[in-house]
Amino acid sequence: MTKRKKMREPREFLALLESARRDEVGGSAPRKHHLVPASYLRRWAEDGKIRVTHIDRKKSHLSPPEKAARETDYYRLESPDIDREAVPPLLFEKMLGEIEGVSVGIVDVLTRQGPEALSLAQRAEFSFFLALQVTRGHSFRVANRLMVRDYFQLKYEGVTTDGVHRMLTEAGMPSTAKDVEAAYAQLQEIVNGDVFFEPQDPSIVAQSGSMAAAMGEHLFARNWYTFETKPILVTCDEPVIMIGGPPRSRKERAGVSTAGAIIFPLGPSALLAMFLPHVRPRGPMQLDRVETAEINREIVASTSRWAFEKPSRHITEKMPVPAPAPPFMREGPYPVEGDENRLIFRTFQPTRWANTVPPPWPVERWWS
Repeated sequence: MTKRKKMREPREFLALLESARRDEVGGSAPRKHHLVPASYLRRWAEDGKIRVTHIDRKKSHLSPPEKAARETDYYRLESPDIDREAVPPLLFEKMLGEIEGVSVGIVDVLTRQGPEALSLAQRAEFSFFLALQVTRGHSFRVANRLMVRDYFQLKYEGVTTDGVHRMLTEAGMPSTAKDVEAAYAQLQEIVNGDVFFEPQDPSIVAQSGSMAAAMGEHLFARNWYTFETKPILVTCDEPVIMIGGPPRSRKERAGVSTAGAIIFPLGPSALLAMFLPHVRPRGPMQLDRVETAEINREIVASTSRWAFEKPSRHITEKMPVPAPAPPFMREGPYPVEGDENRLIFRTFQPTRWANTVPPPWPVERWWS
């Protein structure tokens, strides 16, 4: 994305740092952080309320957008390994606020005029905003933790006492029989899942920002379309939804670079759909009631916890979707052709359709 406008000039970034430091010292910043921007959820509000449904509990309530989908200190960058002066704990939350503020006007343009009305700078800014919606949520965090745990379990699976002795010796550590026995017992606890390594939340928060920059480039390069829908469109706490499309499996979550379509509800009556460069959707730029219902099913099925809609609607309460699958799975090992000493593993994120007969891909005309 070579033409993407830099989000901030150095002087502006320094001002952001200073603002985060002041809020931390003064204690004026809220500790409740939004997983989804309140400014975005307001598009579904009626009389200042939206409907919030916990999908797997099938419990629903009305809430002001400002109080929906929040967690305490969710983006806080605080750790003994982080210099609070160099990286204020509230920096990421401050950055999100700035990016969300820019996105409000861009959503208005997309809804009323379509992607063609965006400047390259606006398209770049919104690509980054969308990528952050992918990496800021629960799905990204849980999968990240499990992948790190799995890496260490896999690394030490099948380790022998001879192997432990060799590792200790190469590391210059004591390697008596007692040392080897103790180290071997510790590694077995890791393999069995009794002890595990996982990244700290501040590390995941920082990684979410760096990964969003790369994801944004893929989103920027896609074909963007705005579809008008019936005024029944819902959204969720993972509002950027990957739709693999044929011939991909319905049971595995597609990635930002591989999904045939990536959708983002702009409001109750508008949907942004971003297709791979070679995919050109057929038909009108309006979705009928059946197509909108199919999209709603995809949105609800992509939910980590909460789905949102107009308070006068009950779609998210009544939409049947399977229970969530494990957030991360590994297959293998598989032999590497030409190298009998090497093995490879395949990892992926299952969808809610992993353990059931999945429905057809939504909006059939997109794929024909």
